[in-house]
Amino acid sequence: MKCCLSKLKKTLCVLCLSAAGFCVSAAQTRSALSLYDQAYGLQQNGDYYGAVESYREALQLNPQWGLAWFNLATCTYNLGEYDLCVEYADNAARYARDVSDIKNLKGMALISLGRLEDARAVFDEVLKKYPNDIDARFGLAELNLYKGSLSSAESLYLDALKRDNHNRKALLSLALVSAEDGKMDVAERYVNQAIEFHNGDAEVYYLASYLATKRNDYVAAERLVRSSIQINANYDRAYELLSSILYSQQRYNEVIDLCDFRIGRNRDVTGAWYLKGLSQKRLGNSEAAIASFNTGLSINPQDELMRFALEQLVDSTLAVEDSRRSGWAAYHLDKAREYKRNYDGPSERYEYQKALAINPLDNTARQAFAEMLRRDGFYELYLQQLKFIKNNKSTVKAASAPVIQRNENTPAKVDTRTDQEIKNDDTIEALESLMSDNLSKRWNVEPFYLDKTRWSIGIYFVQDSVQLIHADVNEVVAVAAKDIFNGVPAASVDVRTTAVSGYGEAYRQARTSGRDYFILLKADETERTFSLDAEVYSGRTGTKTTDIHVYRTGNDRIAKTLRRLRQAALDMLPIRGKVLNDASNTLLVDLGKSDGIVEGAVFNVIKKGRVRTVDTGVGVTYNANDVLGTFTVTTVDEEISQGVYKKRGFYDTLNIDDEIILDHLPESGQSVEGNAVTDTRPAADANGEPATEAAEVAERESLKESFKVQAKESPLINLIQSII
Repeated sequence: MKCCLSKLKKTLCVLCLSAAGFCVSAAQTRSALSLYDQAYGLQQNGDYYGAVESYREALQLNPQWGLAWFNLATCTYNLGEYDLCVEYADNAARYARDVSDIKNLKGMALISLGRLEDARAVFDEVLKKYPNDIDARFGLAELNLYKGSLSSAESLYLDALKRDNHNRKALLSLALVSAEDGKMDVAERYVNQAIEFHNGDAEVYYLASYLATKRNDYVAAERLVRSSIQINANYDRAYELLSSILYSQQRYNEVIDLCDFRIGRNRDVTGAWYLKGLSQKRLGNSEAAIASFNTGLSINPQDELMRFALEQLVDSTLAVEDSRRSGWAAYHLDKAREYKRNYDGPSERYEYQKALAINPLDNTARQAFAEMLRRDGFYELYLQQLKFIKNNKSTVKAASAPVIQRNENTPAKVDTRTDQEIKNDDTIEALESLMSDNLSKRWNVEPFYLDKTRWSIGIYFVQDSVQLIHADVNEVVAVAAKDIFNGVPAASVDVRTTAVSGYGEAYRQARTSGRDYFILLKADETERTFSLDAEVYSGRTGTKTTDIHVYRTGNDRIAKTLRRLRQAALDMLPIRGKVLNDASNTLLVDLGKSDGIVEGAVFNVIKKGRVRTVDTGVGVTYNANDVLGTFTVTTVDEEISQGVYKKRGFYDTLNIDDEIILDHLPESGQSVEGNAVTDTRPAADANGEPATEAAEVAERESLKESFKVQAKESPLINLIQSII
């Protein structure tokens, strides 16, 4: 926020110079004034760091200078130091009482701190004393935007406009709010008024261009943003918007040139590296795109969207043996170790799987992943990983070993295994011996080659207009959402990598592809937040099943959002398996410990192909005549289970591959699992209700989050806050 200070400056100067406590020598006064003027000049040029230093020096000489405290508060606000802004605004108010601009600045800082009620009290106090104060109305309007009330915010901006019909912020804010509410004609009218009254203002043309992109009028958008650049040739936001407009028109070579221009002015603008990489990818120049993404990530390793874009490109274009993969996988290995230190098993598992997806031949990552499985009690999976490591090392050694001509003088073979390899070989031998009598051996079944897919889900997205932070955010997130389901054997998830026109096209695609469900994704982001709206529909009937809303802040917010999406989707899917074998009313089924099954779990056995999703909502349905009997688990291995079958009726009509649907778990088996797979498997009963306590806890947390009052940022709020 940059405040207009001319009127306030005159008022506070008089107050400060006439204050009884203003007792400094003439030399000190000149020095403080000189420092103040220097700071004010730096502030006007946007050098807030230098301005803060000079204001503080001036206040050391005259700690009772209200105007200096106010400007210092303004600079700290622009630097995002909102706690300090509140403190400095209180100091300014102490030496310059009843000045509304100080209180309004404090109120805006309180909004940014999430202290919404405190901010409302400040603005109400200002309006009580100064009923025509416009800035207080702006503050209250932003509070209403945080609450999601566009109409209330619009009313306050209109009140401000009535008091000053040329007010630039009121006109532009009304235009943005109207566009967000779908009233594009009204928005265009307000922005045209802003241009009429402020036709020499670069920001007005910039926002006018942005609103034109919302109408998909890229010709007007390009013309307006170029006008903004003509007014202010150093306006980087305008160059950024222009490059996004050109990208939306598939003018990729022009985008690359413009990104190079921005990078030449400031190499640290990671958004330019990202958009340059996307454009190079669209032109088919994968190596150049990888180089651009790589450079951008070296500048800002926390840019998750750029990392997703890089990894998706690497996955689709580079050979598995490419040596560069190990460097990209190392990032996720470091993250996994960090989560391990914090005892966050699900996050640790996610990062190991990301590392292995990037570099499947990375035995360091696979060894760490295997140790995590052992820690969580999944010894069969642990054994499989150790065998893969051994075979992988053997293949590498065989390919690189020199050919030796042996004769009677050739010395005996030397054991060249490392300590870890020796330990792994001993562990493999011990585990194979211990598992010689498990269910898979008794039934002669190889559990890791079973097809456990029971659900088919499609992911779709609608193409948005120009994005101010990451272009193609919906596409990148949709592919990342599909990838996060790769470790879920029960669900086959596919994504359409081109946008659909809307619900109708998504439904048609899902139904003709035989999907059980389809998801329409929409992502929104600011510099510090990420939110994802997922509408889940039945692929058979097209009716809405549920809505999933996730909002995250801080580091790794997109990864955490996607993991929450996966968990929410799986928690509504019933635990569902099939019969593998039948021997005298003892059944073997393809569900085990890794699927959340415990001894005493009870299932209904249904004829193959007779289970279908309900018409509306969550859960499955089947005819009573298709119920063959019940199955109760007595012995559980990691991937398969054995139990007692009780037929229904006189005749036994059970066939191999008939289905089982969870009826209920035993009370003793409802404890929250402590392992890292609780968010990677279906967890509902036939009615779609949480079947495990872990799923119930996740549902309660989700409800708690949805009712929690938060100061949620949005692109709209950020745009309005950016209006100077």
